[in-house]
Amino acid sequence: MQRVVSRAILAASAVALGLFGPPHATAAPAPSTYANVEKAIRDVNEAWARTDVPSDPNAPGWGAFFQAMLGQLKAYTDAQSPEDRLAPLGQLYQMSAALAPVPWQPAQVIREELRAWLRPRVQLAWAERRLNDRLRGLPPTDDAAVQANRRRWAEFVGQDLGQALSKYHAASTVTQRQEGLKEIHKALGELSQRNATQPWQPSADLQAAVNGLFNQPNLDITADLSIVQPLFDAPLITTGPVYRKGYWSQVTAGPKTGFGLLPSDDGILFYNKQMLQSTTPIHDFQQQVASDDQGRRAAKMYQFSATSLDWAEQTIYALISTSGLSLTPVASHNVNAQICSTPQPGGGLMRAVAGLVGYNQDRINNEVYQNAVKEFQQRIPQEAQEEALERIAGETAQRNAQIQQFLIGNNLLAIQEFLVSGLSMRSRPEAVYVGGLFQSRTGAAQRGADAPQPARLAVPDAGLTADLHVGSVLTSAADALFLRPDVQAVENLMIVTHDVPPGTPPAQAVTVTRNVNFPTYLKAVEEAQKANNPKVQALRIRRPSQPPEFAADARGFLVAIVKDLELDVPAPDPSSQAGRAVGAGAKVLRIKLPQAEIALSYKVEPRSASSYHLGAKIEDITVPPTAQVVTIRDSEDQAQPLNRFSGALVITALLGRIRTQPIDANLDNVRIPGLAIQSVSSVDPSGWVRVNLVRTNEPMPAPPVAMQANDPQSQAVVAATETENGSIPIQVQVPQQAAVVTYEQ
Repeated sequence: MQRVVSRAILAASAVALGLFGPPHATAAPAPSTYANVEKAIRDVNEAWARTDVPSDPNAPGWGAFFQAMLGQLKAYTDAQSPEDRLAPLGQLYQMSAALAPVPWQPAQVIREELRAWLRPRVQLAWAERRLNDRLRGLPPTDDAAVQANRRRWAEFVGQDLGQALSKYHAASTVTQRQEGLKEIHKALGELSQRNATQPWQPSADLQAAVNGLFNQPNLDITADLSIVQPLFDAPLITTGPVYRKGYWSQVTAGPKTGFGLLPSDDGILFYNKQMLQSTTPIHDFQQQVASDDQGRRAAKMYQFSATSLDWAEQTIYALISTSGLSLTPVASHNVNAQICSTPQPGGGLMRAVAGLVGYNQDRINNEVYQNAVKEFQQRIPQEAQEEALERIAGETAQRNAQIQQFLIGNNLLAIQEFLVSGLSMRSRPEAVYVGGLFQSRTGAAQRGADAPQPARLAVPDAGLTADLHVGSVLTSAADALFLRPDVQAVENLMIVTHDVPPGTPPAQAVTVTRNVNFPTYLKAVEEAQKANNPKVQALRIRRPSQPPEFAADARGFLVAIVKDLELDVPAPDPSSQAGRAVGAGAKVLRIKLPQAEIALSYKVEPRSASSYHLGAKIEDITVPPTAQVVTIRDSEDQAQPLNRFSGALVITALLGRIRTQPIDANLDNVRIPGLAIQSVSSVDPSGWVRVNLVRTNEPMPAPPVAMQANDPQSQAVVAATETENGSIPIQVQVPQQAAVVTYEQ
């Protein structure tokens, strides 16, 4: 009688908890596809509901208009065919147009959210219509294969894609929404394959429209000057001697004179400026003078020496684009020279004769100086620029060879298993902007955002702002990581918890062991039971056969969907009520969950200037009624399934314990040097999350690409020559001198 009563109580408890209700009775609710529009309307209604502001006489009329708008959005959601969706789209388009001239900010916010929702769906409707119109306009044919192909296209639009769209829009739970999304991507894959083998413009337009709705960019990063300046504002000049073509030049770096971002839609464009001084003694100046017939006479009278001087401001414009790095040097020069001479032994008579005709030593030096400087000012900037371009071209090619390991062409960024397609990089004087579609490079879950960013995320915060569509980003990341060989090599993980003081690092609080066989796990269970401490537990989790999926629900919770989950836990004490329900002799309970849907909330809070804490709470766990529990004694071969009621008790107890278990972790090890987490927003029902980081006093890491480019200046060799009438014009030869310019990206 006691066993019957216990089972009756158990059955009543299980029914009350919904374990035997419909599979998705307590599942995470899916947000509407127009959640951003709903949010904008809700904000207006909440403002009207405030008692501290005067009532708006236009509120009733606007309320009716908004209700009509929501009704048309619901009608689109409930439509079962492309034709049924056209009427609501037309009505919503007219409502959007009606809002355009309204000078009321809330109305414009609602209009922008509605336009963001409408735009890809109108494009999809037009693509479907054009394809169907093209099919109907084709000439009749008796070819059975051609007729079958046309029917298949019509069925694809109306059934395969159409039913997937209906399932997606009408989903009431996150799991249903994900299943609809899978069917859409399956249809998209078929469409892409057809277009690759047999290109057809209506089909290509349809593929682009579906991608525009369900593969939108899911990554949007903005970094203002406080973030990028430490990376890009780098010294250009290195002080030191430089040897080139037989001459030593002493280059002295001057102060930095400028840095800034420039407007560009082709990439991240910025400049650096720095002053420099270059001094080059011309050691063979006398030989250069004596190499000319006329100059030989002057060389017999005087021993000449020369030093070229150049005060320059070097500017390097850098463009980082999806095709790599390009550098453009520009310099302004202030060129001068020092010309000195000393009398040659034995040349007194020649100097006397030259002096009689007005060419004393000062005049000869002045002639040399005037002609040399004039030639320097013409030749040095030109030759310096040419040499700089040559050197920068070589360095740029070398650096781009490194960069192009990641920028693989066609606006693609590849890093290990991850891929960012549709990569865009832009700059404005106040910030740089990077966006794209983050996805798995090798996995099957190639998904983008299925909702646009909310209007509230239109303006970035100060510092580094990363807006992520968390469902598609996490799903793609998990998909890629799941395929790693080291992950695939894991069959199971044994997790043993320890009783440690508060604040102990997680690595000391938990011991994780890979690929543990059952006897080893059973021994760990027995040791944990001997501790007689609820904080000491031994669990074993089998790796699921497929990666988890992530999404956001209507409540703003992050939802993880884990399939094929198998968990081993110690059996309860046989003397307890739970132990009696399970049955004597059981040492381990194996819980088999075909699917677990876990909804959680989180909050990131600073604990100090450089320490951040993550607190999370499991809000809901939903498992299907097909979940099963088996008991194991000493061998896995002796596993016995529990009856439905006892199994429900075990699962209820497990889920109840998981729900009440706090998730507490610090993020001190999850950081980027030089940056600190400012805030992490909760999940918007549209699936978007904002992460904001700010600069700290800690030095930022060196940039991934360092460029060294030589901006050569010039050195001059001056040759004096004597003409027939006794004047001494100066011929100037300009070999090249180099100043080291270092640019770091």
